[in-house]
Amino acid sequence: MPTEDLFKISKDAFDNKKYGPAIDGFKKLVFEHPGSEYIDEAQFFLAESYLNTKDYENAVVEYRFLIENFPESPYLDDASYRLGFAYFAASPPYYLEQTKTEDALKIIKKFVVQFPESEWIGEARKVEKKCFDKLSRKELENGKLYFKLGRFNSAEIYFLDILKSYPSSHYIDETKYTLALCYQKQSKNEEAKSLLQELLDTKGRFAEKAKKQLGKLR
Repeated sequence: MPTEDLFKISKDAFDNKKYGPAIDGFKKLVFEHPGSEYIDEAQFFLAESYLNTKDYENAVVEYRFLIENFPESPYLDDASYRLGFAYFAASPPYYLEQTKTEDALKIIKKFVVQFPESEWIGEARKVEKKCFDKLSRKELENGKLYFKLGRFNSAEIYFLDILKSYPSSHYIDETKYTLALCYQKQSKNEEAKSLLQELLDTKGRFAEKAKKQLGKLR
């Protein structure tokens, strides 16, 4: 079968969400016709087919293959963003090992620098934010555990790292409030007051908690 026909049949299957036949067709084109003019496009849609079936491991492999072997492809920025997205989608819940989330964040950060004009920049920022939230939540829960155990110095280290590494995290107010409590436990009242005062300017649920806590410190 001519490669043009093979690509068209595979793409039609992809467009109709028949990802099994699409994968078979794109793989056949990639492996049997490596010199085809459709090679990088077939490689991209092979990766997309895996992504759409939530087979993130194979999607990662295929996006990486395109990026490493077709650096001039018009699909390079698409594949670079989707690679980061696939890593994040494959990452486990926050309370488990977060290597995949960390890898996703590295890839997305590289993408933003490499393709600042890409149509995917907005979506990349969303993935970046989700990575920040997941990683910071893991650190926050670790810090809260140390706090409950009375190991305030260890808890403080976790909370400070969140403030430094994930300043835009969804959990930043909770981190500041819990760090303030941690400071209080260590008799660092001025540091506690400073953080609680910052929270008064927010509109979140920790603003009211900060107000009550400040009243106890005065």
